[in-house]
Amino acid sequence: MTSEHAPWGSRQQEAHRVATVPAYPSAVTGWWVCLVLSCAYALSFLDRGILSVLAAPVEADLMIGDVKFSLLQGFSFAVFYAVFGLPVAYLVDTRHRGLVMASGIFVWSIATILCGLSHSFVQLFLCRIAVGVGEATLLPGATSVLRDCFSPQKRGLPLAVFATGLFVGSAASGFLVSIVTRYAQDLFAWIPVVGAWHPWRLTLVLAGAAGLPTAVVVAFIRVRRGSAVARNTHLLDLAPLIALYREKTALLSLHHVGFTALCFASYALSAWLPLIFVRQYGWSLVQVGQTMGLLTLVVGPAGSLTGGFLADFYARRDIAGGKMRVGLMAALGMGASGIALSVVSDSVSSIVVCTVFFFFSCFVWGLAPGFLQEIVPPAILGRVTALYTAIVNLVAMSLGPLSSAVLAQHFSGSNALSCGSAIVAAVGSALAALLFWYAVHTLAPSQQQGTSEPLDMASDR
Repeated sequence: MTSEHAPWGSRQQEAHRVATVPAYPSAVTGWWVCLVLSCAYALSFLDRGILSVLAAPVEADLMIGDVKFSLLQGFSFAVFYAVFGLPVAYLVDTRHRGLVMASGIFVWSIATILCGLSHSFVQLFLCRIAVGVGEATLLPGATSVLRDCFSPQKRGLPLAVFATGLFVGSAASGFLVSIVTRYAQDLFAWIPVVGAWHPWRLTLVLAGAAGLPTAVVVAFIRVRRGSAVARNTHLLDLAPLIALYREKTALLSLHHVGFTALCFASYALSAWLPLIFVRQYGWSLVQVGQTMGLLTLVVGPAGSLTGGFLADFYARRDIAGGKMRVGLMAALGMGASGIALSVVSDSVSSIVVCTVFFFFSCFVWGLAPGFLQEIVPPAILGRVTALYTAIVNLVAMSLGPLSSAVLAQHFSGSNALSCGSAIVAAVGSALAALLFWYAVHTLAPSQQQGTSEPLDMASDR
């Protein structure tokens, strides 16, 4: 029987079924948005992570130690990233997401340029705060937009591609430091007002300038929302968030704490790798930049895409807790390689161990937001993502590098920092493994399979 001759009730049911199916954009549009946001994500990690590659010259020029430098790497950035995360996410959930993200890109790009013009710890600290404020816009906005570009069964790979921006940006930071250090060492000796123009300053200026054209492109991103925008909501209306966390307390708690522990382990080690190889093995900044850049560019996307493929594999087979299972794999791989790093004594072995650690740590970047997309209603997804990101930054990015620096003070010799970092990374990975194991084997499958797919589409204004 054709639809024209079907009973009125059947045609009404069919019309209702069609109306409630989410209207995702075309694959071309979805992947174009994904690639643009991945480029923006790359620039965010270029500006965020380049300071760790420049640790040696910055510490020498500003006359600061490891503990103070860890505050520049993590605390200054992470605390204000977290503070501004919820207000920014409110804008993501209620306003034009492209403009919100573009504004953030502009702010962090200008702030990174100003980092290169700083002449004291306090000036650099304040500029890093501004970088954190700007970058607070991207992850909530991108998570929300990508959710509305792809169906649940197809989100794993796009999220993994988006996450590769992290590694491209981190790799670019290493290559940029290497190129500027090699070819611009004597380019400028002194510039009026600015003063001594060391290569690390030029590197930061170039890194910040690269983000300005991207801000213009991102401003034009427009994807229909997965649910109607609640225009009458306000920033302090926390009722939907409270209701969600009451309903899914165990699941969201395990997600937040488990993935934060993985990120804690990752930051505790990766933030200090350039300085470890400079001190322990006598590498030059050019060697460090080239090696870390190549490692990040090759291993990073491989790990992220592997995590995405595994997550989609479990999703297609309706296996409960698929992303938690992949998280467990990542935690076990990171923990084992973290322990190994504390006992190796040559640069080649250290690179091999770091490669394994880095591969598994890269699983997390697509898994964590992907899991939230499955269980959080689209109307508050930006705010939940911002809350999770705030926890990650406050605990992982702020305390991870700091914990390694403090623990390293209890060791002696050139390998003190690597020992401290390896121990902190191993402990964080072990905690994540326990939490993910509990989630996979204890929580009811029905809890792990709940989704909140959109029933209507609203304009992203």
